[in-house]
Amino acid sequence: MNQKTSLLNFLEKLYPFYYEGKKLLQIVGVIFLISLFFNYMLQPFDVNPQEQKMPYFWICFIHSSSPILVLLCISLICKLFPKTTDDWKIKNECILIFFLVLFTGITQFLIRDVIYDNPQNWSWKYFLEEISNTFIAGIFLGPIIISINLNRQQLKNTQKAERISSSITDIKELQNNTSITIETEVKSEKFVFESHSFIYAKAEGNYAEIFVKKEEKVQKLIKRIPIKNLEIQLSTFPFIIKTHRSVLLNLNYIEKVTGNAQGYKVQLKDCPDTVPVSRNFIQSFDSATASR
Repeated sequence: MNQKTSLLNFLEKLYPFYYEGKKLLQIVGVIFLISLFFNYMLQPFDVNPQEQKMPYFWICFIHSSSPILVLLCISLICKLFPKTTDDWKIKNECILIFFLVLFTGITQFLIRDVIYDNPQNWSWKYFLEEISNTFIAGIFLGPIIISINLNRQQLKNTQKAERISSSITDIKELQNNTSITIETEVKSEKFVFESHSFIYAKAEGNYAEIFVKKEEKVQKLIKRIPIKNLEIQLSTFPFIIKTHRSVLLNLNYIEKVTGNAQGYKVQLKDCPDTVPVSRNFIQSFDSATASR
């Protein structure tokens, strides 16, 4: 039971999402080079030289390119689910690698006629062989890549978070008690927003849960306003920033920052909650805290 619980806890750990922008290009390059080295230098699978239509290096080059094409297609699909990628976990990474390996094996089978001169290229034997070969490679390389990426990104974010925490420890900024009227989706539900009491807000569909400090207690207000609309109306306050697709935070309530593989976790003063800083907002959060 303990081993099962430990495994489930491990799979629930946050994991860096690499399949977009420059990081996607970097991971594509790493996978290609590792795959090319694995196939060409180690030659893990038996091949018949008489069946080869081209030099072995180019066969390895083609085999190493197919997972790249599959990965690019999977990354496009991931873009359709932004909420999932914001909170990417090891279990999500394992599922992605499973489908990457599976569809790579299918692709390797489909291109056999390009590489090998064998009348049985389209047999079930070679279909299962290509699938099993890619899973053998995936089982060998997958855990290594996951472990390296997890530890590297977690260490990087932890070190940055420690520097941020040490720099804000002595900050006792007094913000002016500025009040503005917030317009909601329903005009009759507009409300007065007091900047000094605002701690953070998070999205709940078309509503916003707004946490404020009133009489030494944290109170939750639920307002019919999308977080994007609330962000726009609070844009005049430089100490209120977005740290996640669905979170706005008052920098004056930061008590401590800790790092994880996805970004940061912010502990708040006078509030038991923690607020995430996702990977897409790390740079802006770093800049905002550095300028204080």
